[in-house]
Parts: sequence; C-alpha cells; structure tokens
Amino acid sequence: MAVVSFALLMDYFVYGLVVSLTDHSPAHAGEAQLGLHHGGYALGVLMTAPPFGYLGARIGLKPLMIGGVVLSAAAMALFAIAPGAALKVVAQLLQGAASAATWTAGLSLVARHHVERRVEMMGYALIGSTAGSLLGDVAGGLLQQMGGQGLGFLMAGVLVAIDAILRVFVLPPDPPGRPSFAGVGALLLDRSVLVSAAAVGLAAIGWSIVETLLPARLGHIGVGAPVVGLIFVSATVIYGLAAPVVEWVCERFPLRNVMAGGTVAMAIALPLLDFVQGGVMAAAGVCLVSLCYAFMLDPTTAELANAADRRGMSCYSAVYAAFNVAYGVGMVATDVAAPAAAARLGFIQVLLGFSAALVLVTPLLWRKGVSVVVNRELGS
Repeated sequence: MAVVSFALLMDYFVYGLVVSLTDHSPAHAGEAQLGLHHGGYALGVLMTAPPFGYLGARIGLKPLMIGGVVLSAAAMALFAIAPGAALKVVAQLLQGAASAATWTAGLSLVARHHVERRVEMMGYALIGSTAGSLLGDVAGGLLQQMGGQGLGFLMAGVLVAIDAILRVFVLPPDPPGRPSFAGVGALLLDRSVLVSAAAVGLAAIGWSIVETLLPARLGHIGVGAPVVGLIFVSATVIYGLAAPVVEWVCERFPLRNVMAGGTVAMAIALPLLDFVQGGVMAAAGVCLVSLCYAFMLDPTTAELANAADRRGMSCYSAVYAAFNVAYGVGMVATDVAAPAAAARLGFIQVLLGFSAALVLVTPLLWRKGVSVVVNRELGS
C-alpha cells in the first residue's frame, strides 16, 4: 500500500518538477508552450492506458509497475539532455506513458489486496498523487534557484531510483495464473463502469479548476505564494483524513449515491471560493472542496473494481485503464479551457457554470445500488 502511494506521489511530483525545471515552465514559457507540455503528457496517457490495461492482466501488475518507473526514468533523462523541442515532445509522451502504467497497475494492486476496506485504501493511495502535484512544482522552483536545472534533475533522479527499488524489491509478486479477458468488453460497457468513469472525469475537472485558477485569484487579493502552498497542503491533509469517514459512509449507503452526494456538495462548495477574503477563509474553502473531492473520487475508484467483482472478473487493470483515460481527459480539458474561460467570462462564472453541470448530471449517478458490504461478500 505504501509503495503504491509513494509511486503515485512520484508520478505527480516528477510531472510538477519537470514543468518547473524545463523551458516549458510558467516562468520561462508562454501559455502555448505550457499547453504543449500538458498536451504531450495527456496524449501519452491516452495512447498507452488501454494497452497497459491489457498488459496488466497478461504480464502481471508488478512488471507493469516496474515498466512505469523505467519509463519515468527515461523521460527524466530525456528532459535533462534534450537539445530541442522535438526530443522534449518525446519525453512528454514517455512521461504520460509512465503515468498510465503506474496508475493502472497501482490502483489495480490496491483493489486486489484490499477488498475489505477498498474505499478507504483507495483514498489513502490517492493522497500520494495530491501531495505530489503540489510538492513537485514547489520543489522544482526551489531547486532551480539553489542550483539550476542540474540540481533539480539530479534530485529527481535520486527519488526515481528510490521509487524503482521499492517497486522491484518491496512489491509482492503477482499470484500464479492470469485473469481471463473474456467478457472485458461487456465489463467496460457496464453502466457502473461508464457512470464511474464519468464521475472520475467530473472530479478531475472540479479539482483541476481549483488548482489552475485559484492561486492567481488569491494572488490578486494579496495572499502570497507561501500561504497558497500551505492552503493546498492543508487540503491534502483533509483529503487523507477523510478516507475513513468516506469508508464509513459507503458502508451504509450505495456507492453510487455517495458519489452523487459528493457531486452535489462539490457543486455547492466551488462557487463559495469566489467569496474568500484572506488566507484563513481560502484554506477553509479549499479544504471543503477537497472533502467533496474525496466523496466523489474515493467511492468511484472502489466502484470500478466492484463492477468487475460483480461479474466474477479480476482484470482490474482494464477498469483502471478507463479511470486513467477519464481522469486525463478531465484534467487536460480544464488546463486548456479553464484559463481562457476565466479570462473571458470571469472566475465566478466558470465556477457557477461547472457547478450547474454537476447538478445536471447528478441524477445519472443516483441509484439504489450495491454497497461495500455486498462487495465484501463477493470478494470473500
């Protein structure tokens, strides 16, 4: 569990670090170049997530995790030595592929080994990604000031090496035998999988709007960058503390209904961010959104595995490949569209527009469905 969480942290940490260290960082590039970086990363995820979903079932999850860290190391090396834009595009694609492998295999491992407390364990695993996205950008800026790009890439290389050691020597081996792919098409078209994937995309958009637009908004009202960093750290802590609470709720209500509740709560919480004044109010607002995010994402990741369980299948890598695609689309769509929409329409209009969309799709999520208790019976 700790190895998977660290792997997810490293995935987002390396992504944020590279954005800060290379010429594609906001400090050294225009919005078009930054968009190109996000686009290359997203294209790598979208191209490789489906085949990695297949490979996870065929060669095993541990080899896929090891392959992910190898791809990450290759991407870091290319970013460090690339003389021009062409090789950097290749590095971006490799970085996206590394992310697809790590997330597909990592979430599948959590689903396989934690049937009893699946929602809670998914929440703990996802803490790593939330923390990594924040720490990578901050660390990249500090390391560049202290010793330039060389020091930053050296530190990243050391961390990737530690990640590789953990994946090779600490992750347990895959059990003998391979899950059957018979019926995987029907699984991926299962209503629970489709609805869960849609919820993943919505959760990604909601949190990405906050990460993309709020720092500039806070800067305009006099909240400094260090305080903004602490605000997002506090939101990460709240997300982690929410995991057992979300698990407790999911034991008592169908997972789909918990997702719907989290979606409505997110729709209410997002517009409140326009009214924050000062660091304390901003921290409270972002923590509230982070709590709503936990109630959207944690049960969704568990429900994907539950859908496979209900069909008597264990090819979790297939459903988490769908998770990767949905989250990647949501994140990149926000990175590209949210700044332009905010510049044209305004911050509050973007928040209200997305909140309205969340309310409209909530009835699709609601259902008298199965809860975690039912899943335990299937998995026992």
